[in-house]
Amino acid sequence: MNLQQICGPLGAVDEELIIKTCQELVQIPSYTGQEQEIADWLVEKMLALGYDSAWIDGVGNVIGEIRGKHPGPKVLFDSHIDTIPVSGTELWIHDPFEGLVEDGRIYGRGVVSMKGALSAMICGLSPFAQYKERLAGSVFVSGTVGKEQFEGLAFRQVIQVIKPNYVITGEATDLRVCYGQRGRSQVIVMTKGKAAHSAVPLAGKNAGDMMLKLIEEIKKQITFSVSSLGSGSLELVSIASAPSPGSSTIPHTCWTTFDRYMIEEEAEEDILQPIYDAISILQHQDAEFIAEVGIAESGFECYTGQYLSGKRFFPGWILSLEHELVSGSQEALGKAGFAPALSTYTISTNACYSAGTANIPTIGFGPGCEEEMHTADESLEISQLTAAAAGYQAIACQFLLMKEQESSEGER
Repeated sequence: MNLQQICGPLGAVDEELIIKTCQELVQIPSYTGQEQEIADWLVEKMLALGYDSAWIDGVGNVIGEIRGKHPGPKVLFDSHIDTIPVSGTELWIHDPFEGLVEDGRIYGRGVVSMKGALSAMICGLSPFAQYKERLAGSVFVSGTVGKEQFEGLAFRQVIQVIKPNYVITGEATDLRVCYGQRGRSQVIVMTKGKAAHSAVPLAGKNAGDMMLKLIEEIKKQITFSVSSLGSGSLELVSIASAPSPGSSTIPHTCWTTFDRYMIEEEAEEDILQPIYDAISILQHQDAEFIAEVGIAESGFECYTGQYLSGKRFFPGWILSLEHELVSGSQEALGKAGFAPALSTYTISTNACYSAGTANIPTIGFGPGCEEEMHTADESLEISQLTAAAAGYQAIACQFLLMKEQESSEGER
């Protein structure tokens, strides 16, 4: 059964439009905090495609809506519009901002993460504007800012305004249905010693040495839970000390940052307690051992001038395979000609807020794969780009489109 058999006249996607839209998005650089030009462009594009409304919120997110004639659920499709900067330009064969199509692929910074998904969403869902009499509920598309620096933080604003019943994130899944992801948090550990000349170290207390002992003890104390999302993990990603540079001076303070990956339902206290235990053990051995631990906090300034901040704690989440969003999306995609395998994300996505914090049923479905993200000469298969548009349309049809008979009865 093809898409037209499911969605009727809706079931056709304009491949030329989708490719052109993706190219135009790639051609607008949109690093985090510099998304205004692409946001303005998206509002104009959505309105030109027939969306009932399109607007930019206070932090710079773009939101578009196609509103049905009948009451029903709100289904939100989300992609972020910021990208990481281009680096290692000598490794790029293609211009990162040209949007070149060559040998069945489209090239450019952000084409996988995630301008391809966004173009597939806004174009693939636009035909609903012509069939609003058969639409029960609303379809929303959001282009969110700031995700590359702080996932979920700006998306929170979208969720709080729209209050959707379902969320579909377009982060790359290789056209699989992702029903969960591990959580991630950034843990900061600090030791405090006493500075002294490196020639007379006993006059002070070396915070670096203290940190090495603490890291070793943390590894002894921590254990990781396992679920269908995989296992938790803890990896040291940075270490620094003061004074820096420490010429002839032992450090009085040392900081380390750990990336702590979590499965669902792990809370802050679950990941911090083993580190507290390690500190307590070393303090019992040395009354002068001083250390602190906490979740990192940071933020970023949006191009609108608003500053967003919060703890860098992104909960894990998982949706039951029996949930109607998972099973219904699989059914719709299967009827549309896909063979939608199930999977979970390795990366952290905006769904850490919609699913992990707000408890809104969320899945991921997007073109490209995680290994293609953030690479030099980033590129996306055209076939995946256009297939994603058909997939988004099929999912929206499943939850929003009334049958012809229901539509006729509603008009009486």
